[in-house]
Amino acid sequence: LAWLELRRYGRFPPKAILIAAVSGAALGIDYVLWAQSVLDAGLGVSTVLISVQVIVFPALVWAFGGSRPGWLFIGCVPIMIIGMLLTGGVFGADETAANPTRGAIFGVLSGVLYGVYIFGIHHSRKVAGDFVVAPVQVGTIAAGVMTAVAGLTLGGLDFDLGWAGWGWMIALAVCGQALSWVLLSISSPLVPVPMTAALMLLQPLSAVVLGSLIAGERLQAGQWIGAVIVALIVWVVGGGPEALTRRRRR
Repeated sequence: LAWLELRRYGRFPPKAILIAAVSGAALGIDYVLWAQSVLDAGLGVSTVLISVQVIVFPALVWAFGGSRPGWLFIGCVPIMIIGMLLTGGVFGADETAANPTRGAIFGVLSGVLYGVYIFGIHHSRKVAGDFVVAPVQVGTIAAGVMTAVAGLTLGGLDFDLGWAGWGWMIALAVCGQALSWVLLSISSPLVPVPMTAALMLLQPLSAVVLGSLIAGERLQAGQWIGAVIVALIVWVVGGGPEALTRRRRR
């Protein structure tokens, strides 16, 4: 897809390449930190903690792009945080967690780096508006290089995954990573920053819900309350009340 894009629009601007490469490198480190966070603190907690990117992304746009999030989004941030904490069940560490403190620190750091990646792709699209897939391609290569370096540094790479393991890995790479990032690259310039950030909250929410439905995890009452709060805030920041008002006027 990137090759077809380059044939159609010509050279990918060097500045956009640099931005996408730096943001991809941040994503690679995010992978390593979040994987360890999952092992240390558990899937639900780490997935919620990485959602700090919901705050990091608009903050970076504000700092470097001059686009301040609206007061509605700023006012909803504390409620978003409460909803994320409740959904992840982080009030009281899991007794089976290997290292909840380290897992929490790595989870937050990975969320910051994930926010850097999203901002980088967003900014790369602004620099080179015709290119949708090329920024994702450059970022993915940079992330792969960074994770490979980290893997070699931390003890080596293991390719003995078995046929089933490789099948799931390929499905994850195509559907869960490359395809989702291309969709994000397409939508990022078209959707207001606060709405983009709020919609990204659906990731931890869906992870907790799918964990309950598929993996057999049982959500506590507080987690369901948090899930409702998150969904409500996403609806409010995404313009739900305004849509209802317009519908009534019609």
